[in-house]
Amino acid sequence: MSQLRCASVLAFFAGVALCGCALTSKADALSPRYFNPQATASNPPQRASQPYELRLGQISSASHLDERISYRVNAAEVGFYEDRRWTELPEAYLRRALEKQLFEQQGLTRVVTGMAPVLDVELTAFEELRQKPSKVRVTLTFSLRDERRSLLERTLDLEAPVDESSQLDAPESVAQTLANTLSRAVEAVGSEVVKRLAQTPPPVEPALPASSLPAN
Repeated sequence: MSQLRCASVLAFFAGVALCGCALTSKADALSPRYFNPQATASNPPQRASQPYELRLGQISSASHLDERISYRVNAAEVGFYEDRRWTELPEAYLRRALEKQLFEQQGLTRVVTGMAPVLDVELTAFEELRQKPSKVRVTLTFSLRDERRSLLERTLDLEAPVDESSQLDAPESVAQTLANTLSRAVEAVGSEVVKRLAQTPPPVEPALPASSLPAN
């Protein structure tokens, strides 16, 4: 009986020691990897035939798109990688890509104040598609409007396969493919906007009332 009691006591203290180690040990800290989507060089777009005027309006993204890189499991389920992050909000990448495409590469005149067509763009999907083969999806919803009416409304949805044969590891390859797909989407937006601006008469500033004209 004494040997059995001794074995039971030893087993009890061994269990307590193991529990203590589990409670006091720290889990490995999560160290996220950060990605900055940089599109690979492509052929520069053709400049607009004349410097149409344009003002950038609201450039935004869906509320679920934050620094965490997202992936889609199916049509109803979206997940997030806790160990993969963007260096900025995706809408910041979208804004810079639009500014470069429209004003630097296509040569549109940027209007800050006054009458001009306004472009609003929302990024609603910027995600990996978990399937075989792996893909990514970028979706942009954009509208072009003036002071009175909508001139253009479109939803652009692009998918692209992830190059699994590249020298990049899987997370890098996904980030690179998303960057290239966003660049293609922005190029398509720029082409649609320039085409519509070419068909739209320039806005006419309202005439000043006679009482406000300077006296001779």
